[in-house]
Amino acid sequence: MLSELIGNLTYNIDVEIAFLLIAVIIFILMLGTLPRRTDSYAYDFFGMLFSIFSSASMILTVWFASNVDVYGLVIVKILMLVHIYTFSIVLFNMAMYMCALSYRNKGGIKKYRRICLVFVLLMDVYCTAAVIMGYMMNHYGQNPFADISEFIIKMVHCGMICSAACLLLALSLTKDMPKVVRIIIFTVYPLNVIFLLIQKYNTRSLFIAMTYVVPLTFFYILFHSNPYDEILGLQNTYSLESRFEDNIILKKPFYIGYLIIPSFNKTDAYGAVLQDGKAFDTIASYCRMAESKYSNMHIYKQSIGTFTFIYEGNASEDNNRKLHELADIAEEKLREVDELAKIIMVVLPCFEEIRTISMAREMVNLIIKNNVNPLENYRYVATKEDNRKFQERYRIEQELADIRLERNMDDERVVCYAQPIYEVESGSFRTAEALMRLKLDGEMVSPGLFIPVAEENDCIHSLTLIMLDKVCKELKILEKDYEFTCISVNCSAKEFSMPNLADEVLEIIRKYDVDPSKIRLELTESAVVDDNNNLRKNMYNMREKGISFYLDDFGTGYSAMSRVIDLPFKTIKFDKSLLYQSIDDDRMDTIISNMIETLKRSGINTLVEGVESPDQNEYSISHGFDFIQGFHYAKPVPISELRNYFERKK
Repeated sequence: MLSELIGNLTYNIDVEIAFLLIAVIIFILMLGTLPRRTDSYAYDFFGMLFSIFSSASMILTVWFASNVDVYGLVIVKILMLVHIYTFSIVLFNMAMYMCALSYRNKGGIKKYRRICLVFVLLMDVYCTAAVIMGYMMNHYGQNPFADISEFIIKMVHCGMICSAACLLLALSLTKDMPKVVRIIIFTVYPLNVIFLLIQKYNTRSLFIAMTYVVPLTFFYILFHSNPYDEILGLQNTYSLESRFEDNIILKKPFYIGYLIIPSFNKTDAYGAVLQDGKAFDTIASYCRMAESKYSNMHIYKQSIGTFTFIYEGNASEDNNRKLHELADIAEEKLREVDELAKIIMVVLPCFEEIRTISMAREMVNLIIKNNVNPLENYRYVATKEDNRKFQERYRIEQELADIRLERNMDDERVVCYAQPIYEVESGSFRTAEALMRLKLDGEMVSPGLFIPVAEENDCIHSLTLIMLDKVCKELKILEKDYEFTCISVNCSAKEFSMPNLADEVLEIIRKYDVDPSKIRLELTESAVVDDNNNLRKNMYNMREKGISFYLDDFGTGYSAMSRVIDLPFKTIKFDKSLLYQSIDDDRMDTIISNMIETLKRSGINTLVEGVESPDQNEYSISHGFDFIQGFHYAKPVPISELRNYFERKK
């Protein structure tokens, strides 16, 4: 036993020594790693620091009390006082840690700090007086040892009061604490009280240190320690998120950057990675060099070829230069392993609007998507203009996600416009194309901005259904008093591949009891490039109910004429790019003329888009287009204004 190795002691201090060693080990880990430095971490850190002094002073008190005939009573009293003061600091930090755990308790933390300080001061004053007056220790005659049982009991009482106070505080804040925090608190502190009661009636074996080292250790391991990669010495994604959030909360300026080596990501992380593992060694040496050169840099491993780093510092030209130096070194080291391998480094200064790691990652991915050439190295430090564009896109994404979630057919953010289409034969407007607009915070968003975002984020189908609902609602009004053939609604290629599209479309049409023949659905040429059973099934199911189809943007894709004719299209819409080319190119003019003739023989109507000038209009009429769409005849207007273009029924 440890007590026997130390000497002939009156009290068993094996447990006390064991937890002193544990406290020292945990404190070394706190110093040597990069823990999450949240608001509560300081209390855990200083609590563990003074735990070392507290348990050491208790061990020394027992030692000198067991040899009082040699060292005298004064030194025992001094050590008692040292233990009282350090133990009171430990209890203060444990109580304050509890106060800091609740995210809604930030405003009341000063009040709790005052209460804790009053408790600590009262404890110190009372115990100090008791030590000086000799109430904490008994020594009889020539006994070689002093009885410090009363001292131990008083420390137990202080610990029990603190544990009980922590439990009461936790009960008052339980609604604002995560489940895991509640489980730890309501497990550890009741056990503390039980062990302290046992200690009170068994003063010969000391284990008070266990009652404060254990909670502090749990708090550190569960809420502040960050796991490391054992080979590279890098922390993981969870650690990255923790530091990012901590810096945001503490308002510390920093950069967040992504270093990507695409070719490494294609290898097996557990096998022979490029030339017998040289690539892995290169990554390890680079990361160690970067962190040793820049103490304010923290690197996190995402995958074998993707790393994220946080560089703490203000956005400045000097820091930008240092980050470019890191990219230079990365390129140089990479060439030692693979001359063809390329790196991508994108760095974001800490823009105020970037509040989460997912936002930062999304912005980096957007920059990479729009700018990176896979055959070249790429490094870039984002600007305020990049952030402005991203924030605009991000706002659109959030609004679109909300629209998809709500699925409100009367959503005022989705605005229905329509562009009247001129019918050449009748010389009047008989049809129109419904055009989607997005209105956010009173401003119209360009379709060129929100349509691609909606398609990428699977929101386009919700928008299409809302548009169809608004069109059918207006159709119900127009059918009563106006002469017109139809209104067309755009559908994405992905939607036509959905097995239940026909059912959803027909349900909305039945809801308003409108004539299905008044509805046309437009799909782009890219949708018919590949043979798709769902697309064909949807088209034929809806055609049986009277819905017809337009092929939009004809001439921009790669579909064969046979595929176009094979599907039940009522009208083919020639893209404006074909019109502009054919006016200036005789060969293209001949091709367009032959295509129009072929389609007419197949019973398919032809429509040309983008007609803006008299010359374009004359060309379109002379070449036999059935319908003409463009600013030359009409600009898009709110759908309710179509009545200004359609003729009234007689």
